[in-house]
Amino acid sequence: MPTGSKNSYDEVPYSESCFHVSHPDHLAVLALVHGVPAPEVERCRVLELGCARGGNLLPMALELPDASFLGVDLSERQIGEARKIAAKLGLSNVDLRAMSLTEIDASFGTFDYIVCHGVYSWVPDEVREKILAICSENLAPNGLAYVSYNTYPGWHERGMVRELMLFHSRNVTAAAGRIEKARAFPTQLAGVLTNASSPYAGVLRKEGEVLRGAEEAYLFHDYLEDENQPTYVHEFLTRAGRHGLEFLAEASKPGLRSGLTEAARQAIAGWADDTISREQYLDFVCNRAFRRTVLRRAGGPPAGEPAPEVVERLRVSSALKRVDEAAVVTDDSTVEFAQPGDSGSIRTNNPFVKAALQTLFEERPAALGFEGLWTKVRERLVESGKPLPAREEEGRESVRAALLQLSLSDLAELHVRPPNPATEVSHRPVSSPLARLQAANVARVTNLRRRSVDLTDFERAVLLLLDGTRDLDAVLEALVGQVLSGDFQLGREGKAVRDPRAIRKAFAGEIGAVVRRFATSALLER
Repeated sequence: MPTGSKNSYDEVPYSESCFHVSHPDHLAVLALVHGVPAPEVERCRVLELGCARGGNLLPMALELPDASFLGVDLSERQIGEARKIAAKLGLSNVDLRAMSLTEIDASFGTFDYIVCHGVYSWVPDEVREKILAICSENLAPNGLAYVSYNTYPGWHERGMVRELMLFHSRNVTAAAGRIEKARAFPTQLAGVLTNASSPYAGVLRKEGEVLRGAEEAYLFHDYLEDENQPTYVHEFLTRAGRHGLEFLAEASKPGLRSGLTEAARQAIAGWADDTISREQYLDFVCNRAFRRTVLRRAGGPPAGEPAPEVVERLRVSSALKRVDEAAVVTDDSTVEFAQPGDSGSIRTNNPFVKAALQTLFEERPAALGFEGLWTKVRERLVESGKPLPAREEEGRESVRAALLQLSLSDLAELHVRPPNPATEVSHRPVSSPLARLQAANVARVTNLRRRSVDLTDFERAVLLLLDGTRDLDAVLEALVGQVLSGDFQLGREGKAVRDPRAIRKAFAGEIGAVVRRFATSALLER
């Protein structure tokens, strides 16, 4: 975040997080499926407010060499680190500035896409006004602005816990000490309540579980900073309206109307009399705590409901996998497909949809055009030896509708300009240069599909060696050398392995499988 306490973000910087729903490709898709124009992605101009160490902006700049990017952050430490990373990646299309976003004016020009993630709720009111002013005054005519913020009613519970943590850690000065003391407090407090079954105890336990595994930077800046001002969405959109901006869509899945019960949808339709009130009632029903809102200039072509027909003009990718790998996808049995990392699933008995999802999984990480996908779906069903379960046009309609809904639910991705990672392992594989830089220091890296991937120590060691100069045999020998030199540890029964033959035997069967996983995880370049 660029405009809170400069020292707090220098002391506890954010990790290099990539938010794929803020990427111009995703924002352009949202515009197109709602029937409004979007700027070209390939050569767009992007501004990120609060770019931190560049974890979100630099992957965009690496992927889109003909586009230009400006990142602004108040933290000199984080901007300095981002510049070093950009230099190592050889990026010439990104400008990183340590400055307050309040200094941005008309001289900066206009941008096709403006991204402001994790800033709006954490700055004073006058800065929130400035953020929306930038999203208005520095936005190109058909441009799109992405702004995330904490929302009520969901943040009421978290806000209560935040206040308890602030009091409990009030006498601790050092950030590390405050984080340690505050993190444990909700669970500790829940354990000594006189009524352990009360709603209050339930909130404490729930938030304590969330905070137990939270990154230090998230906990510190979301719960322990002086400034954190959630807002109701109707307040945010009304304020945006005063700056000539209007709501287009939410950039990610929580609170989709299509995921509600029919009774909830009908109730919202009866209560709401415009877009702003509809979104507010939706948050009431979902108890939403965080929004990622996409804005555009008011007065443009009216946005419509998401149109499945648009899917045929886009490319699609998905990593949804059959939970039961023996399940049949060519009949009318119900099959569950799940997202890696337990982040969502879908159950369907539609053979066309099942065949499409299975095809996308097998082709991952490639993004397929709709006609190419449909050809593979039809071939799969025909080869099953059974007649097509419905007319082809009905099948196409069901696949289009399913893919649109899955994309809005973050279970599939539609693309105007898809990522283009390698789908096969080459003779001398090349891992993403950004992922290599990150893997030298941390276990979580950003792949070429704009997602985070967690690596084991062995996977990190292999990834770091994939610079295009080695085949897999040379990678094996390099790893053997690292173990013998002590740079990498290999042990059995608590004892270090020092025999080169034993080391080769231990690694030989693993390297190929790991590199193939890198390919399906979008970590290899073409």
